[in-house]
Amino acid sequence: MVRQLGAVLDSPRRLTPTHILFDSRKLPCLVLGFRGPASYTGQDLVELQLPGNPALLDQVIHRLIQHGARMADAGEFTFTAYLAGKLDLTQAEGIAATIHATSQAQLQAARLLRLGNLGTFSHQLVEALATALALVEAGIDFTDQDDVVAITPAQLVERLTDINKQLKDLLANARSWGALEALPRVVLVGPPSVGKSTLFNALLGKQRAVTHEQAGTTRDILAEPMLLQRADGSKVEVMLMDIAGLDDARNALDSDIQEAARQTMDQADVMIHLGKCEAAEHIIRVRPKMDQPSKHESAHKDVLPISAHTGMGLEQLKKQILSKLGNRGVSIAAEKLALQPRHELALKETCTAIDDALTRVLPQKNQHALDDLELIAGLLRDALDHLASLGGEMTPDDIIGRVFATFCVGK
Repeated sequence: MVRQLGAVLDSPRRLTPTHILFDSRKLPCLVLGFRGPASYTGQDLVELQLPGNPALLDQVIHRLIQHGARMADAGEFTFTAYLAGKLDLTQAEGIAATIHATSQAQLQAARLLRLGNLGTFSHQLVEALATALALVEAGIDFTDQDDVVAITPAQLVERLTDINKQLKDLLANARSWGALEALPRVVLVGPPSVGKSTLFNALLGKQRAVTHEQAGTTRDILAEPMLLQRADGSKVEVMLMDIAGLDDARNALDSDIQEAARQTMDQADVMIHLGKCEAAEHIIRVRPKMDQPSKHESAHKDVLPISAHTGMGLEQLKKQILSKLGNRGVSIAAEKLALQPRHELALKETCTAIDDALTRVLPQKNQHALDDLELIAGLLRDALDHLASLGGEMTPDDIIGRVFATFCVGK
């Protein structure tokens, strides 16, 4: 079987229908070959597409292991791709973030990482900062020669100020990854059989919760991301939650379910109340089932009439949710980067090191040459180490190479 797979690489990136001889049986199989370095990992790869029977797949994997293969470690394919220079660390993080995304906002942010937006930005500034450092270090060897100046204080101030501005603009305009993980909670509240789960499905536009005329159908807390559109066309995301109906507990299980429901209510940013309740700033009162009007309920100006079946009032309800949330909804911005804690820390520490360097250099701005070259170079090295850590490492040899590439010491 292994010999058969090796032949596939002779015609890479072609989906080949074939079969694998397996215990005297012909197993139907689609095979796709990827010849390195034009593969995900940079290595020669073969992908098998087999009938989706778990027992059969286990047997094939076991047979491959018997012939010298092994199970990949967690993240090994992407780590190999990183080592091969196929992607940087931020792109690898984008792949992991895509796998673990639970909302549209997280998927969008992961896509930007995966596309290399942050990596490209950091790489450009690493280049600029490394060049500045190379010029400062070039001057260290010529401190006894007044006519040899690799970079003047004014030139260094200009370069560092521009780099610092770009970094701080990114930090100011980007959003924290933690904000994507903490979607505002919109909780449906009311007594059993009032129509919470039906409204839950209607707002989502899909059948997510089981609905039934029998009371107590919802036992667990259901949560699903929901997109809302503002008047200006921008979209925000919230976490819509359906909890058990509020009622008297009949046993220990009911008591636990009611307690979980009340804890969810305590954490709500907005509550949609389908029933009688006291007015509050974060509560939207609705009158459900308006396609089946009740003679025992009277209309009230502060109560929104809705029908999950006909769609009556649903758009008004979404507008009221947005109004109650204010600016707390998580925006689905097309090109707005989201920074993970590691990214924020690296960028802030880079800014701190550059600020310290500028504090040293600014008083020298009108001088012919820099003083304290070793100290300034040390601060710039710290800044470069922090910034280069976003996408990978830059070695001292890289800096040495720049001395000869960008500054001709022979002149």
